[in-house]
Amino acid sequence: MRRWLLPLLLLAACSRSDDQGPIRVSVIGGPPTMVDPSRKQPDATQRVLLGAVAETLVAYDEEAQIGPALAQRWIVTSDGLSAIFRLRPAIWPNGKSVTSEEVARRARGIITPNSRNPLRDAFDSIEEINPTTPDVIEFRLTVPRPPLFELLAQPEASILSRAMGGTGPYQPGKRVGSTVALTQRVKPPEESKEPPLPDISLTGERAALAVARFIQGGSDLVLGGTYRDWPLVQVAQPPNRTIRIDPAEGLFGLSVLKSRGWLADPEMRQVLGMAIDRDALLDAFKAPGWLGALPILPQRYRSATDPAFPPWAAFDIAGRIAEAQRRVQAWRATDPEPLQVRLYLPPSPGNTLLYGRLAADWRRVGIETVRVTKPSQSDLAIVDEVAPAGSALWYLDTVACPSADACSDEALDALEGARNAQSLLDRSVQLATADRVLANSGLYIPLTRPLRWSLASPRLNQFKENARAWHPLTHLRRAGR
Repeated sequence: MRRWLLPLLLLAACSRSDDQGPIRVSVIGGPPTMVDPSRKQPDATQRVLLGAVAETLVAYDEEAQIGPALAQRWIVTSDGLSAIFRLRPAIWPNGKSVTSEEVARRARGIITPNSRNPLRDAFDSIEEINPTTPDVIEFRLTVPRPPLFELLAQPEASILSRAMGGTGPYQPGKRVGSTVALTQRVKPPEESKEPPLPDISLTGERAALAVARFIQGGSDLVLGGTYRDWPLVQVAQPPNRTIRIDPAEGLFGLSVLKSRGWLADPEMRQVLGMAIDRDALLDAFKAPGWLGALPILPQRYRSATDPAFPPWAAFDIAGRIAEAQRRVQAWRATDPEPLQVRLYLPPSPGNTLLYGRLAADWRRVGIETVRVTKPSQSDLAIVDEVAPAGSALWYLDTVACPSADACSDEALDALEGARNAQSLLDRSVQLATADRVLANSGLYIPLTRPLRWSLASPRLNQFKENARAWHPLTHLRRAGR
């Protein structure tokens, strides 16, 4: 653990007690550079930068509620097959006015077949994106898709100019190393009555440096924290009121990548899930409010039934361990070779802690764990993603086919049926089928909800935890307080 703590001991103090000056934000990630999400998936720092300098059609506020952004208002037709947006007056960095034709063209780029945008598949119900007047744009859908607006609010749906510029509200300025200064763009006259936004100093850096900088008073906010870095917070012990943990919705678990040998048997794959003591795992991390998970779906969403639990969920932990031991012994009665699972987890304090818990739980039922050094060597993959929307399709699609060696054809067929369903009722039945099939398959092993934490100074009086774990830089500090 010492090598992770060295930056905590070396960083000099640079505290500040007043509320003046820019808000200093550290994001756990790479340097703050602009990327086109349709060409390259942005990391945590790049997502924050995108959310500051480029607008989406609609946007999240500090509570992850949908509000206006590039679109000032919108309507959805009664059949749910058309969403119509009226754009507000906006200008590109070169001073030219934004038109619906340009917005439509950039939005189409997200869903083109060669797009690398992580939201492309989630937007599969979009049939056409067309400008109807210079300031109106229409999205035509093949089937109703209620979470459309949540997806459009993600930074990956940002509308960028050809020159990789956005419409604000911030503009990048001086860059020093891994830090960029953000200042508010000049507002058009109709928006000049709104309170000015504070300047931002945005830094992308390693978790240990980000935590150390905050502890020493050198930053006001740390974003991008996950289970991988949580032990650093425990050791650093910042004031409790500054530790903010989001009630994040999403997936945190393990997907089977190689369905071979004993891992080809669904009942044996289930052993991996039933042997894990989730309460002990949560206790090892001691993250307040972090919750375990057994079903894939955290709630029903628009499925026809409640979330499906794995077949062994009715047992208590003692019963699960006994049943896991019985299955392992029965397998070894016909195949005496030791049961082994190879697991790749990138180096981090949280992964070391996670590996120790998983290996201990699997060992007591007769399965040995080998921590491999390359992802290609692993039998399992860690899944740690916050859901971009409250969509059962997103959850199930994420885990239905983690690799070519481990796919559930029955679940994939049901998900395809859900995508093509012409009514919400038919779609809900197909989603319920896919959920049940995947819960029984053992191809995905739910562990907990995603752990997303931030460190926030009390001066950030508008910062709030939310289910999307998204904290726009425009909603950190309320003016006049």
